[in-house]
Amino acid sequence: MVAEKDVWNYLEEVFDPEVPVLTVLDLGIVQKVKVVGSSIHVVITPTYTGCPAMQRIEEDIIEKLNEKGDFEVSVDLVL
Repeated sequence: MVAEKDVWNYLEEVFDPEVPVLTVLDLGIVQKVKVVGSSIHVVITPTYTGCPAMQRIEEDIIEKLNEKGDFEVSVDLVL
């Protein structure tokens, strides 16, 4: 099991693919994190409608969280 605060810390390691000096947290893309057992649910929103990097960011979030442990990760994009 992982604590929600740990997930937020892990997300500090996920960088924006277009501006790689900024994290997804710096940009305010991550809106919500919910942890239930070994399941992690992350809600993200684009910095602007039609942002072409959102698919990549979703994949990067899933990859980073899977690096940190054996979690069931889901990411929802909310406009």
